[in-house]
Amino acid sequence: MRVTLINPNICMQKGDFFGTGIPYLPMSLAWVAGSLRSNHDIMVIDAFGENPMHFRTEGKLHIQGLTIPQILERVPKDTEAICVYAAKVVAFTVTKDIVRALRKEFQVPIIILENTQSVVAYSLKVAGKEFLDAGADYCLIGESENRIEKLLVAIREKKTPAFDGILYRKDGKDVLIDKKEYIMNLDELPFPAWDLFPLQNYWKLGYAHGPMQGKYVPLLTSRGCPYGCKYCVVPETNARRWRFRSPKNVVDEIEHWVKTLGVTEFHFEDLNPTVRKERITEMSKEIIARNLKISWKIVAGTKVETMDKDTVTWMAKAGCTYISISPESGSPAVLKLMDKPFNHELALDLVRHMHKQGITTQACFVLGFPGEKPEDLQLTRKYVRKLVRAGIDEVALFVMTPIPGSNQFSALDGYENYSQLTFTPTWRKDFRRLSTFRNRLYVEFYLLKLIFHPIKLFLQPFNVLFRNFKTKTEMTAFRTLKLMRALATS
Repeated sequence: MRVTLINPNICMQKGDFFGTGIPYLPMSLAWVAGSLRSNHDIMVIDAFGENPMHFRTEGKLHIQGLTIPQILERVPKDTEAICVYAAKVVAFTVTKDIVRALRKEFQVPIIILENTQSVVAYSLKVAGKEFLDAGADYCLIGESENRIEKLLVAIREKKTPAFDGILYRKDGKDVLIDKKEYIMNLDELPFPAWDLFPLQNYWKLGYAHGPMQGKYVPLLTSRGCPYGCKYCVVPETNARRWRFRSPKNVVDEIEHWVKTLGVTEFHFEDLNPTVRKERITEMSKEIIARNLKISWKIVAGTKVETMDKDTVTWMAKAGCTYISISPESGSPAVLKLMDKPFNHELALDLVRHMHKQGITTQACFVLGFPGEKPEDLQLTRKYVRKLVRAGIDEVALFVMTPIPGSNQFSALDGYENYSQLTFTPTWRKDFRRLSTFRNRLYVEFYLLKLIFHPIKLFLQPFNVLFRNFKTKTEMTAFRTLKLMRALATS
């Protein structure tokens, strides 16, 4: 079949240059393309990547990339199915607009693909009905590689789909067959089809999700997460199932992109890549054995308790230069509310060791979780101080937002649409208070860094100037300046 895959635009919330507008490469879509290409004629339309510095503003969003008419022009007239990637929650309204326009222009089946491997995505069990209302025919819930082929066969044979992980409308009623199956042997999947995406345009941007210093691609070395954090959508999209690729399979992919695309940098976008520290150690040794001169970065966070000093040492030897961890709160009481286990003292010890190994580190926090008290915020503040002394290089402070599919989805209200569910939720009644605390803590962080690690702080402006990014903060400063200049001239 002739199948068109569409990655929607990148969207940025007005006034939020730090938390939105991040150009995540569409990993799950690339994996689907890799799985389909052997049996189907695949066309990829990357609405962001094909024209990333073109801006338009609609309501409270700045939208980067192709216009909807440009997307429609690129869809082959003989396409037999169109798959639209439900990439990020901030792009929800724009993605719906794309679906509406496709429905008016084409009579072929429109399929929405869930992004199951991101904390900034959303569950189609919750949000899928709005896509059906906009004109979509099917929503695939869960991993798409093991479902899209079944759906295409059903479409070709004109049969009603009967497999798990699908939402569709029949005779005016929504039919949901919830997901039961998860891909357990990830080594059997073909590598993602990055050659079908405009990587050069992403590289030319000079910024990414993780701090970039050259040609990069994201890696997904595992899927899912075994933890049940209540602010996160992942327990819903992955049912707390963690599955992993073998070290050999991961390094095979690394070597493939080094040889075919000249990639020198790899951004691990796993939800929790280090669950088995032995796997990470073995992978590090395999990189060293193959003499691959690369850098790799854990940019989406990992569970610090799953590592030890020996693991970190091997990671550094193999080229790991960046690790993000997620304490989320300095308060044990809030962590209990979140259902988030975290060992504060162990994390401090490992951050000290990462600092000695030359690995740049980030710690992420969630502010404003329901039930959090002022004294809990002060415990977070005190823990940030301890992290600075231990050598943490940067912190990220997010204000909790109710992601569709998360345990806390119904805990807050006041937003107008899902695109407002960012980590700068200005619609929250307590946002001003939380934002004030966040800004003051950022200032305190840099003042403490000036005291305890002045050389690192002194070098940061030069890292921005010469685009030698060590931290996301440095890269974000560059990205913000570039986007503000582009918006001013658009």
